[in-house]
Amino acid sequence: MKIAWTLLDLWRFFYTKIMAKELPYFQFEPAEYLAGNISFCSLEAQGLFINLCSYYWQRSCQLTKEQFLKRLNYADEFAELVEENIVELQKNRIIIEFLDEQYLKATKKSIINSINGSKGGRPKKENQKETELKPNGNPIKTETKSIREDKIREDKIKPFLVWFNNQKKKHTGTVGKFKMLSKTDKNNFAKLLKNYDYTDFEEAIPKMFKNEWAKETNNLTPTHFLRNDNFNKYLNTEIKKDVVGLG
Repeated sequence: MKIAWTLLDLWRFFYTKIMAKELPYFQFEPAEYLAGNISFCSLEAQGLFINLCSYYWQRSCQLTKEQFLKRLNYADEFAELVEENIVELQKNRIIIEFLDEQYLKATKKSIINSINGSKGGRPKKENQKETELKPNGNPIKTETKSIREDKIREDKIKPFLVWFNNQKKKHTGTVGKFKMLSKTDKNNFAKLLKNYDYTDFEEAIPKMFKNEWAKETNNLTPTHFLRNDNFNKYLNTEIKKDVVGLG
């Protein structure tokens, strides 16, 4: 069955079907779409491209050709998108540049809010023993606050991992697949959040990916990065700029 959608159908599709929890939609500009190379593709290929964008975004911009064609087996239309440079393939991994840019920008904003938010509004931990000794102390209230603090910490972990995976993709060309932190990682992360902001994380991360020892020992991981001594080392490392000679 061939796919033939109007622009209005495409627009409706974006806003009714793409509903990821963290990033429910991506930006779509009709004028840019109509002026781009995609408008010269067949309607079948255009319809496939919209589906492709949806799966790509839903999977955090990490999708292979095989994964997509298992869902929608339109090999000829997909080949048309590649031939027209609408979609790029890198070792069988699909690249959609305009979505990568949006995703990086959105997750970057998320991690900024997450890290900076930790410096203000974080509930102070109460001393449980003191609460139990006070006649008017409320152990249930204390337990509720503890659960809320754990929830706040968990809410920061997911955007951090998304950010870290994107940074690995950016600096190494390899997609990061880290999905969880150990208890020690979480404690190290919490300590860093108390003393550093997003700009510090942004400054330290590329230095880790350029560190020869970290690369040779396969230590390009969140666990290595979040150790406070390692983080400080990378943050305070100066990267020597290459001097371009004349002549």
